[in-house]
Amino acid sequence: MSICENCGEIRLVKLFRSPYEYLQCINYIKSLINDGGFELVTRNCPLNEVKDKDGCWADDIIYHVIKCKSCGQVYSCSCNTYRGGGGFEKGR
Repeated sequence: MSICENCGEIRLVKLFRSPYEYLQCINYIKSLINDGGFELVTRNCPLNEVKDKDGCWADDIIYHVIKCKSCGQVYSCSCNTYRGGGGFEKGR
């Protein structure tokens, strides 16, 4: 599958090194969706609820999958909030 204009500039993250980096990526994903080029296809919690009002994570593993509206390429964001790690990568 070739990269379309929407996907050409997408910033992937191989490994989240901090909770802050993960939260920045969530904001980036929200902007990709709000700009209209991508859609959320699956998740285990809403993008606006990865943390609750007390600052606790929604789950030990949080994931969101978005898809390019132009070419159908899928991108997955996952984070292990208990042990650390995760990333934002091109899906299969």
